[in-house]
Formats: sequence, C-alpha cells, structure tokens
Amino acid sequence: MFRFLKRSSDSPAGHEELTRTALLRILELNKEMARAVRPETLPDRVLDAAIELAGAERGFLIVRAGTASALAARVEGGAVEGLEAGPGWEVVAARNIDRENLKKALRKLSRSITTAVLESGQALRSDDALNDESLNPKQSVADLKLRSVLCVPMRVGDEVRGCLYVDNRFAQGRFDEHSQELLEAFADQAALSLERVRLLEENARMLRSLELRNEELKGALAEQSKALESLSEGFVSSGLELRHKYPAIVGRGRAITAMLTVVDRITEGDFPVLLYGESGTGKELVARALHENGPRREKPFTGVNCGAIAEGLLESELFGAVKGAYTGAVRDRAGLIESSAGGVLFLDEIGEMSLALQAKLLRVLQEKRLRRVGGNEEIPVDVRVLSATHRDLAREVSAGRFREDLYYRLKVVQVEVPPLRERREDIPVLVDAFLDALHEEHKASGRARPQLARECLERLLAHDWPGNVRELQNEITRMHALGGDLLGPELVAHLSKAPRVAGQGGVRGLVGRRMEDVEAELIRATLELTGGKRGEAAKILGIPRRTFYNRLKTLGIDP
Repeated sequence: MFRFLKRSSDSPAGHEELTRTALLRILELNKEMARAVRPETLPDRVLDAAIELAGAERGFLIVRAGTASALAARVEGGAVEGLEAGPGWEVVAARNIDRENLKKALRKLSRSITTAVLESGQALRSDDALNDESLNPKQSVADLKLRSVLCVPMRVGDEVRGCLYVDNRFAQGRFDEHSQELLEAFADQAALSLERVRLLEENARMLRSLELRNEELKGALAEQSKALESLSEGFVSSGLELRHKYPAIVGRGRAITAMLTVVDRITEGDFPVLLYGESGTGKELVARALHENGPRREKPFTGVNCGAIAEGLLESELFGAVKGAYTGAVRDRAGLIESSAGGVLFLDEIGEMSLALQAKLLRVLQEKRLRRVGGNEEIPVDVRVLSATHRDLAREVSAGRFREDLYYRLKVVQVEVPPLRERREDIPVLVDAFLDALHEEHKASGRARPQLARECLERLLAHDWPGNVRELQNEITRMHALGGDLLGPELVAHLSKAPRVAGQGGVRGLVGRRMEDVEAELIRATLELTGGKRGEAAKILGIPRRTFYNRLKTLGIDP
C-alpha cells in the first residue's frame, strides 16, 4: 500500500554495506563542495549517487524555482530545461542508471507524488505504484506504468528546499524502509551542498555587480576630477575675475586662488567665519579683507590675540568692566566686543580661550547681548565675529578642551589658509613685494632696490618654511639689511641647516657671550622648531606662557 512514511531511527542489521556506501557518497559530496570544483556538475553527481544508493532505474532532482537557475541552465543538450514540476518548483537534473540525462523530464515523473512530498515535507514510498489503491486516481502513475517509487524531501533546517525522486518501472518492492532512511539522510546533506552552491553563485553575482558599479564610480570620479582640474586651471590661467580686490593678499597661485574664491563668496555675508591655518600664513590679512570688502566696511575692525593676553585680563578686555569690579577699575569701561559695535571683531588663536570665556562668548553669539565684568546690566551688541586658529578644533572638542556648541557657532563657514609650502609658486611674487616695500621704506637712504640672484631664489623655493609667510618676510628683511645690490645664495645658506640651539656648541661655545644673547638665540631656535607657535615654544622651554611673552618683548623678538 502507498502511504506517508516518517523517518525511523532504527538501522536494520544486514545493511552495513549499504550504509557504508551512503556515508562514502556523503563524504565525497562534502569534499567536492569544499574544493568547489565545477559546482555546476553537482546536481548530476547528487542524482547519480542517489540512484546508486537506492538501486533505482531513474532519478529526478527538484528544487524551489529561482534558487538554482544557474544550476538548471548548465545541462547540456537540452536534457533538462528548468521546467516547472509544479507551482514554484523546477526540475534541475534527470538521470538514469547509466548516468545519462533524460530528455523531456516532466513527462517521466509523477508530479502528483512530488507535489505531495514538497507540500507535506514527508517521504512517500510505494512498492507497487501502478496497483496502489491510493494512487489509482493519479493519471500520471497509470500513464508512466510505475512500479517502485521513492520520493524524499530535501531540507535546510525546517524548510523544504526540494526533493529527490527515484523510481523503477519494472520491479516491485525495489525500495525498502532502510533505503528510504539512507536516502532521506543523503537528501538533507545534498540540500546543504546545493544551498552552498546557491550562496556561492549569489555572492559571485553580487561581487560582479559591485565590481561593475565600482568601475562605473571610478570612471565618474575620474571624469569629475578631470573637469574640476580643468576648471581650476582655467581660473588660474585666465586670471579669475573676483568681485572684490585683495591687494594685501599677494600671490595668485592655485592654492591661494582656491581660497580667494571661497572668501569672495562669503564677504557680503554677516555670519561668523572660522579661519584655519598654520601660524604665519596670514589669517589676519584674510580677516581684514573680509571686513574691508564686506557690509561693515565703514565700521571698526578690532583684532585681539586670545593667546597673548592672560586669562584673567582677557575677560575684561573682551567684555569690559564696571567701576569697582576689580582693583584699578575706577570707572565703567567698554570691552572690545562693545567697542566693535556695528563692525567686525577678529579673535585670533580662539583655541587658546578658556572654557569659561567660551561659554560667555557663546552667549554673545546666540543672544547678541553681553554683561560687563562685575555688572548686572544686559548690553545689546551688534558685531560680526571672525575667528582664527592653528589648532584642529574638532579634535579639541573631542578632547573636551573646546565647547562643541561654540565650535559650530563659529564655524558657519571655515576657510583654510594654505601654508607657504603648498603655494611655492607665490614665493617669487612675495619676495618682490617684500623687497618693494623695504625699498620704499628706506628710499631716503638713496640705496637702489636690491635684486635677487637666481641661486638665492632656488634656495628660497626649496625651503619648507615652517614659519610660512611671516618667516619668509623676516628672512627677506634680514637679507635686505645684510646684503648689497645683489642678494646672493650666501645670505640664505643657513636655510638648509637644522635649527641651532645654544647647547649644541657645548659650554665652550657659551663662554664670553652675554646671557641675553644666549637666551635670545635659544628662544629663536625654539620658535623656528615650532613654526612660530609661541605657546608650544613656551611649553618646550618649561616656562609659563605669560613669562615667555614678556621675554619676547624684552628681547625684541618678533615671532
């Protein structure tokens, strides 16, 4: 009788050889999948092993439609064409005992049996299907004259992914319960192998899609970069027409031109701007250009270096104080913010400001009101705030040294002022400008304007200029003072050497020299080492910043 059969855990004695063969087939399948050698042949290998294992005449492998389209398409000669074996299912392999593909596979299996197995998830076995009463109504069984039939589900987890169908048209009782158990175990293992093939194929497809997409993106980026480079070159070569004039900013190389195009667009605004760049790059010149060309040009421009004023004094300098607020406050005094009403306040080295003062500055930006030191009155203020720093404020925010809310208030627009080493093409123009200014300043002496030797210019161009434009200006001033009508390479020989400190010559090198001269040389060398950053130089020398600033003034050192 035909019936649904559940799996049995008992393995009958006398079938050891058959069990061993099944295990060897499963191991062989695993080895092939581990090597992933020609995975497209896997359905045929699975089916050949199943036919041999069950002792069947023919076999059919059916999987869920769409999950093995690549496998279905691999059959040569049109033996299997991925035709539907029922709603949502496909035959991907059809073989006989001689390991030959069967043509017109759908005409040679019982779709009623495969449908029952796929829907129920349980194996079906019939010892004599043609005379099985429960199968008499099945026309496909009668038409195929089937005798022995065994169909087992293929599972991945609890999900039925397909089935293995084997039969024999000539012999009754060909498949026993033990054959069914082995074929069920084999079917589940085969399902995992086929699932792996599907995943490999899907991954390969996605990888090909990603590679294609990456190539398309690379091409698009290359085209955009080429267009931007062409546009940038066009700006420089054609003499970019800016809306405003910037006579104090010397040079029109690519880097400085890119910066000016940004400055030119934000000049007419009234929002805060953060200027970022190394010490000596000319951030204050950019701030003054924003003021001189902006809507507040008729009002005052007030600049203050937040790192050059002691923290205790900076608050009163910025916010003012009322009479009696501190010793010496004999009258009410307006601060720099209040004095800049209607104009521009430039806060240089804003990164040096304490967190307490940052909170008060934030209030000015948010509410446009301030309170003098020691006072209770709220004073309305109208000022555009420009700020500058050589510090990475985003990193300072992460370290808790700068307020995040103030950072975003100041950085409505950030302008990066390029270092001199990134605009070497501007060095000859800057040198000429400095020499012209020095000649004009000393015109009364009757000295002709000095000329720069080619070798001297080459050395200037090769130097990295850690102090940027300020260092170059100081160097040209020194050369002008020491040189004659022609400034030769001997005047800049020291540029290729490392910074010299007093200790390098040992104690003997210090004997006979004035203490102030030694101190000045040490400070200059340290400033050169830090690129003109006074706070870092003071830290290296191990003295308080305020004391260091006082020594700079006393010794007449211009950093």
